[in-house]
Amino acid sequence: MEQDRGLPELIDTLRWRWKLVTVIALAWAVGATLGAESLPSKYDGKAVISFAPRRDARSASSDTVRVIVPKYIEYITADATIDRVSGPLDADSSELGKALSAELTPDTGNVTIRVRLPDATRAARVANAFARDAVRYSRRDALLTGEIVAIAVPRSRATFPPRRLLEAIGLLVGMLVGIATAVLLERGRPRLRNWRQIADLTGYEVLGRIPPSRIVANQFRDGFKDPVIASAFRTLRANLEPRLQEDMDVLLVTSPRTEEGKTTVTALLGEAFSRRDLKVVIVDADLRRAELSQGIVRPGKGLAGILNQTGRLSDEIQRGWAPNLMILPTAHADDAGDLLALRFDTVVAELRDQFDIVLIDCPPLLGMEDARTIAPFASGIILVVAAGSPPEPVNEAVLTLEALRAPLLGIVANRIRTPTEFSNY
Repeated sequence: MEQDRGLPELIDTLRWRWKLVTVIALAWAVGATLGAESLPSKYDGKAVISFAPRRDARSASSDTVRVIVPKYIEYITADATIDRVSGPLDADSSELGKALSAELTPDTGNVTIRVRLPDATRAARVANAFARDAVRYSRRDALLTGEIVAIAVPRSRATFPPRRLLEAIGLLVGMLVGIATAVLLERGRPRLRNWRQIADLTGYEVLGRIPPSRIVANQFRDGFKDPVIASAFRTLRANLEPRLQEDMDVLLVTSPRTEEGKTTVTALLGEAFSRRDLKVVIVDADLRRAELSQGIVRPGKGLAGILNQTGRLSDEIQRGWAPNLMILPTAHADDAGDLLALRFDTVVAELRDQFDIVLIDCPPLLGMEDARTIAPFASGIILVVAAGSPPEPVNEAVLTLEALRAPLLGIVANRIRTPTEFSNY
């Protein structure tokens, strides 16, 4: 079973870690390019000698060629030959020894002499010098004779280093290193990448899968202008509607940590319910961040003012951006935990009498006590978990709600990518 999941998990890892893989691959490619460009260019001088039996050597045959010609290769590359040929060329014999090579073409009498030097003209001249020396040496051979069939000519293009090949290898190695790094990071710091992993970890039903959207990222109140987002929230609404028939009219939306998208989910879920001709009020109970209230709170303090007994509920509720949707915004309050503990239940009771559904945008569960304080006042709780979240805080949030015996209805998997949703990302 684990083997079957190997390739999909690797693809999922690359989808999430592609930036890291790209950076590492490009770094290796740049390094390989710089390294290849820094290497000195070298040119091959190549001469070909053909050995054949002498006409007057009756005992010589093709077998004689195969036996004797390898000895010529040994002769050409011998130190004594290199010392002798390098003298007239005014060349360093040790340099020529490293630059010289000779090889026999299989099943033929052709010997290729190759000299690799930084100067193309010099490489050709040295290769021809060794070829002429080998031909002169063959004149003393009673069985074989050698003839230059291809003289070395200066090459216009460098033979070494193979820069394009080195660059391609650098890019390939970089990609492999990047993939390996991504896999190690994913295993060392795992993330919840899809809704199945979220469901397996929490043990709760995934009520909705919300894809990422540029429209929502820019302004969540325009979410229903994106047909994919609209469809996702209609599905979430449909999954929740049977629960509403069980006198579940106060829904609390929270998340394990910040930046999970709970405010966006609360806002668009409220709009989804309002489109069913239900009277909906969204309460911004996140008195420390108040993201839902940005741009709509009036000079009064909204929920914070009501809890401080400096405002009235009827004065602080405002019309929302959709029909049948109302908003109870709030202002920042440093003593949020105490205020919520003292009077929030009274506010909820009044709202239940006036609206069909009360949606509460609650602070995150971990790191502060606010969500734990108001969770008992909800008839149903929705936990928002964003793709890419680490499993530990999600698991801790679920255990926290279970310890409070809070009615956790299920999970909303936020920013979940699927193949059909890539075009909307």
